[in-house]
Amino acid sequence: MFGLLLSCAFTFASGLARLYTILKAQYTRCRYARLETHCPQTRYYLCHDGPIDFEETDKRVPEDCVYIEEWINSSGQKKCVVLYEGEEIPTEWTQTPFDVAARCPWIWVGDKDSEIDLTRSFEKYLVVGNVITYDLVSQLIRLTDRSDLTYIDATTFEILKFPGDGITIKAYDEA
Repeated sequence: MFGLLLSCAFTFASGLARLYTILKAQYTRCRYARLETHCPQTRYYLCHDGPIDFEETDKRVPEDCVYIEEWINSSGQKKCVVLYEGEEIPTEWTQTPFDVAARCPWIWVGDKDSEIDLTRSFEKYLVVGNVITYDLVSQLIRLTDRSDLTYIDATTFEILKFPGDGITIKAYDEA
């Protein structure tokens, strides 16, 4: 009888130890997965001379450059946060660009004269708070004096000239 009780106690203790190990591993996996999602996978600058590597010591976006943070979620979708000359570069993140759904302000965007369609190119920049400006566009395509950037507004379906101060990307629930 004593042997049976001892065997049951040992089985219970080893089961409890296994459960503790499983729970600890799960907690560690979740903890580190959460940390990984709260920092961008890639950070770099787009400048007129081409892409430039980001230095961890940089505090502000350098002159004539656009700062890009690339975030990739578990399904492989890419979102990019954009900052412009003189803006402060974040060192900590409380959320990812995937946490808040962005409202697309256009149906189509591009240069109607040269028939350059930027709609798909801008898809990854549809992040709440991003401002899509000529500075970013000029890093993606070559703009000339004859370039006529326009977009079709997603709510009014009007063809509008791309504003000089850019278009701010807002959340779905914002007006």
